[in-house]
Amino acid sequence: MSNSPCYHTGMKFARRRNSNARVSALAAVLRLGLGLGLGLGLGWVSAARAQQPGTALYEVEMIVFRASNIGAPEDWSVTPAGRGFGNESTRGGSSQLMRVLPASDYKLGAIETALHSSGAWRPIAHAAWIQTAANWGTHAGIALTDLGINTPGLSGMVYLERATYLHLGMNLTLSGDGSFVINEMRSVKYNEKQYFDHPAFGVIALVSPLPRSSGASTR
Repeated sequence: MSNSPCYHTGMKFARRRNSNARVSALAAVLRLGLGLGLGLGLGWVSAARAQQPGTALYEVEMIVFRASNIGAPEDWSVTPAGRGFGNESTRGGSSQLMRVLPASDYKLGAIETALHSSGAWRPIAHAAWIQTAANWGTHAGIALTDLGINTPGLSGMVYLERATYLHLGMNLTLSGDGSFVINEMRSVKYNEKQYFDHPAFGVIALVSPLPRSSGASTR
């Protein structure tokens, strides 16, 4: 599989229909249990203009979780049609990982606790870090291993790109009883929780801007 993310609007209808119940259950856990305004939906994209265009540093946090019971086998091998991807970029401006944050700095701890308590979902990775954003179309991501995520069977890249809009992308593979892929890039608002969906596993992520003077030096 290529490390380049596929920009798409969501899964095929047949796959969406089979995952609707799981998405609804997750929304109930997160909204009712925590009172959070989480952007959910299959192929949901926020048309959010990135504010503070001069901001150079971003804090990114993500929880990766899998379904406790995946259920009957489904055809998840179909590759969704691309959207807004095109050819490999020749532009510079790769993202730079400044430092990985300790668990004491996590903002999504309550969500991880709720996922554990739900019984339907099992968190398998949680990380937060500070990075710069690559130029739009650069396709330069950060590997999970560089973020301290070494979960068996989980691999891939995280992308943060900036143009008129700030975009967060995931190209993740979960292997075990089958091979499942999340491969999506979307525009995001600052401090708004994002849900990257799949019937077998998912990601909840948060991007927050940091001022250039925040002292986020490399450790």
